[in-house]
Formats: sequence, C-alpha cells, structure tokens
Amino acid sequence: MNDTDQIARQGVNLLAHQIVKMGLIFREDTISDYGIDGQIEIKNEAQATGRLIAVQIKAGSSWLRKNTEKGFWYNISARHYSLWTEHSLPVIIILCDIENEVCYWELISKENCVSTGDNWKILVCRSNIIAPTDLSKLQDMASPIVAASDYTICSESDNSTGNAKRISLEIIAHPTSRSITKPTLAAIAREALQLGQNSEYARDAISAKVHTGKQADVVWGYVYMREIDRTSAAWVCRFQWISSKLDTEFQPTRIKGENIGNGLIIDWNTENILAKHLDSRRETKASFLAKVDNLIALLPPVQAMLEQINQQGELTAATRHFSQDANEFEQSWDDSNSPPQECQRLDQAIAELLAIIGNAGLIWCPTQSRTLKNTLSLSRSYHKKLVKNNSEISFLRDDIK
Repeated sequence: MNDTDQIARQGVNLLAHQIVKMGLIFREDTISDYGIDGQIEIKNEAQATGRLIAVQIKAGSSWLRKNTEKGFWYNISARHYSLWTEHSLPVIIILCDIENEVCYWELISKENCVSTGDNWKILVCRSNIIAPTDLSKLQDMASPIVAASDYTICSESDNSTGNAKRISLEIIAHPTSRSITKPTLAAIAREALQLGQNSEYARDAISAKVHTGKQADVVWGYVYMREIDRTSAAWVCRFQWISSKLDTEFQPTRIKGENIGNGLIIDWNTENILAKHLDSRRETKASFLAKVDNLIALLPPVQAMLEQINQQGELTAATRHFSQDANEFEQSWDDSNSPPQECQRLDQAIAELLAIIGNAGLIWCPTQSRTLKNTLSLSRSYHKKLVKNNSEISFLRDDIK
C-alpha cells in the first residue's frame, strides 16, 4: 500500500469512527469507484431507518490547502458535478483532517456549487463537522421516508428457478402532497425491495414447495408514473437486488446504475424526460424558507380562533367561519415544488401542520354530523397537537440558517 492509499484508508477509518460516535451507520462501498465511497444510514434509537446519505471522502492535508476563514474550497469536475447533483441520494463531500482527527462535510447541491467555467467548486464550511452536534443536520438531508400511499405494486411475478427464488415487481408511483423526485423514487424502490424480499407469492405448487418460507435471492422491478406507461414500457427507473449469498452460477446479468445502499442498484431511464428533470422543480433554500415564514405569519389568528372555540365550548359565529379560514390556510401552502434536501424534516412538520388545521376545519364544518361533545373533544385534541407542532416548526426553522 503506497502513502496515498494509506492516507485514504486512514480517512475512511476516521470517518467510520466519528459516524459510530454519532449513533449512525457507515457502510463503505468497496465494489467500485464511481465517485461515491460509501453511505451513511440514519438510525432511530437502535433501529436502522433505510434513510441514506452518499459520501465522497478525501483525506489528508493536501485537500485542506485552499482554505479561507469560513472553510475549504474543493474543486469538482464537470463529470462528478453531474453525477453528484443528479444522484438518487443526497451526496456530501467529506474532507478528513487526519492529524487533528476532524472530518468536515458539505452537501453537494446546485445551490452550493460555484461555476469556475468548465468545472465547479464548493466551499466546505469549517462549522460542518461530523460530530454529534451536527446530527440533526444529517437527519434533515437524508433520503426521504415514503408511505404506503405513495405507491402501488400493480404486478408481482415469480420467476424462480430451482436454485434461486426470483421476484419481479411493477410499481406505480403516486404524486401526493409532495412532488415526486429522484430521492423519493429511490425510497419507493427500497420499500418495494423489502416487500419483494419477503414475498410469499409462488407461481405454482412446485415453486411454492421449493421456495415458501425462503427470502428472495433476486428482486427486480420497474417504476412507472402512470398505469398507461406500463403498456409501452415507459418506466422512470428500474432496480435490481441480488443476494450476496447466491452462488454466482445462478445470478442474473447485473444491470448498470447507481448503488443506493445494501446492494440495491437503480437505473434511470435517460430517454424519459421526467427521469431527466425530476429535480428541476426543486426549490432553493431561500425561496422555501421565505414560503415557510409567510405560512408561520398566517398561523397565529387561526390558532387563536381554534383556542377561542374550544374555550367557549359552544356553537358561535366563530365556529361557522373557522372551517373556511382553516381551508384557506391549508390552501395557502404551495407544494408544487420539492423542498431542498436539508429542509426535509421542516417540510414534513409543515405537512403535519396543514393536516392538523385541515382536519380541525373539517370537524367544525356546518355539515358535520358529530355531537357537540365529540366535536369539542376532537377540536381540543387538535389544538394540543397544533401547539406541539408549532413548537417543533419554530425549532426546525431556527436550526436552519
């Protein structure tokens, strides 16, 4: 091992140590070098969440020479700029100071990169350190969580052989309250993979006898945006997972694409316009936070009206207007664009806020059939949730500088 390789190995070891201290998981990608050296997985207490961050690691003093008072400039080639800003996972660059045992990081995004003509550069801030103090920042930017309502598995097939259990899936993604982005579709692929791995479907009695109770050895799938796209094979992305325990003799041909963790490969349909421009409607940090601040400014009178209704405990003129005001508040939020990666947790809290006020407005709708007692009980419950949610939003907003 030469000096360069030794320093690189020291950087990986230092990062892995710091990540463990944060209570997270680090997995090095040793298979191939496509500009991604590994993934960080977020944990919820002792449980892995499947929420990932891709990392590129650079170790040694040579990467810290272009320094300023705020941080260190890192040069990015045009090829890596495209790879990282269009990746299925959020990508961070990590500069490892071996001597002082410090790892600096920065999210690689179109907003953070500065053009140098043919190439790009990014300022890795001194204030961003892989340490427990930055845990919430990493949690905010990790790949999103998807719900069961975000997609439908419309076809499940058993293509097993006697030596390998092989399951294929066809999936329709649903654009719900959030815009569909590449990270969201990658999260759908990860959720579908788990279902495929644990599938008990068998095409016939023979396959059932051989493979029932056994985890799948191979899972692949196709993700579509519409049902009609299935007939023309206009998939947005396809994915493939092959168990590391499966003998190479029985492994299918591997598809080329991005390794998004745990051996799951995702391949984007570059001829599909949507696949090329899924992230084109992503909001900048400034515009998203301005929109959040405008929404927060509209909240106090709505919250005060709900509190007044609950205190009076009877039907009044205020109750007749609250349902309409709650609906107007809910409609004031424009969710046609996707939030920046580092604002994901704040966006989720905003979605919860809108749901709370929207539901509170529905129960006070003049056409509702509940008794006043039941309505008040629900209304007071929503008010408690609103107070708690408002506090969380304030905290998350202040934490994003």
